[in-house]
Amino acid sequence: MNKLKISAVLMASIAMTGCSGFFVGKSNAPVPAPIDASVNASMVRTVWSASGLGNSQETSLRFTLADGQGVIYVANANGSVSAIDSSSGQKRWSTKVDALYTGAATNGNLVFVGTQSGKLVALSAQDGKKVWSADLYGAASTSPVVADNRVIIRTIGGSVESFDAQTGDQSWAYMVQVPEIALRGGAAPVVVGKHLLVPTDLGLIGYLNVDTGAVVWGQKVGESRGGTAMARIVDIDAEPVIDQNIAYIPVARSGVSAVALNNGRKLWATKAAGAYAGLAVDASRLYVAYDDGNVGALSKRTGLEEWKSEALYARHLTNPVLINDRIVVGDNEGYVHVLDKHTGQRLGSTKVAKSGFMPDVLPLNNDVIFQDHSGNVYRITI
Repeated sequence: MNKLKISAVLMASIAMTGCSGFFVGKSNAPVPAPIDASVNASMVRTVWSASGLGNSQETSLRFTLADGQGVIYVANANGSVSAIDSSSGQKRWSTKVDALYTGAATNGNLVFVGTQSGKLVALSAQDGKKVWSADLYGAASTSPVVADNRVIIRTIGGSVESFDAQTGDQSWAYMVQVPEIALRGGAAPVVVGKHLLVPTDLGLIGYLNVDTGAVVWGQKVGESRGGTAMARIVDIDAEPVIDQNIAYIPVARSGVSAVALNNGRKLWATKAAGAYAGLAVDASRLYVAYDDGNVGALSKRTGLEEWKSEALYARHLTNPVLINDRIVVGDNEGYVHVLDKHTGQRLGSTKVAKSGFMPDVLPLNNDVIFQDHSGNVYRITI
């Protein structure tokens, strides 16, 4: 078993469900910014919606949607896994596995999910029938990722494990230290050619050879903000974005860092609000949905803030998506908002769903796929 140089002995962890921005139910959270009645309410159009796909109402975890080239694979907390035609929204099949903390991945032939009971399950992409399952070192904490003929997944106990995608045989595994307290779930590893960028709950990232698990380098990007348990959280819960050999890493409580992939050198780091939902990137800027509900634009070169919008404060946003010159985000009341990417001005807010959206969304051919907490999926366009 390989061990990261940035690892230490495995520690017992207390997993906290979700993040302050995505707890479900009443709280003492700040009052969300109101919807401005003068803002365009018809800018967003629903192409189709699909219902009855399972229920994640009582969870605030990340359920990644998987793009199967014409089919979207949807997983929910109750263990339902469904295949949806991406053009029409029609359900092709639905099946049930054990309860889930995370979403799905696909290589085109198989659909992969990791269960709360510590299994990696491969389903046929054609009909949803189980092809194989493999034991994990604990409950899956992230959605699986596919790298050529391998499928890779993280667990709550700190393991990162690689399996043969066709047979389920384990290729390699290693243990990463976990903190005493962390947000349950996390960011899945990111495949970068023949390498794997692995985020951790300690605010560390590791860069590995995807075939062997050998470590190339490690870097610390998350910084503790104080002495309380919550202030010490440095989880990386949203997927890093890779652009031109630089990894941009959102940290749940302490902002965004840029790291060079060739040597692991940290190029810059912000000290703004945390970034739980995620990032979007274009040629010159990063667009960040902060955990306080504000949206900001950062220079890719320096990390300096170019603008910040407070129009969606405390609305608990999804991962932002760029469509041409527009930023599209959803919120925890079922609204989809459109902002100008150059200025941050809110251009439109449309009520799409009755319940709030999960943090992860799927860009698809200049449209966006959203999943709400009640088991509904929406394809929207602007």
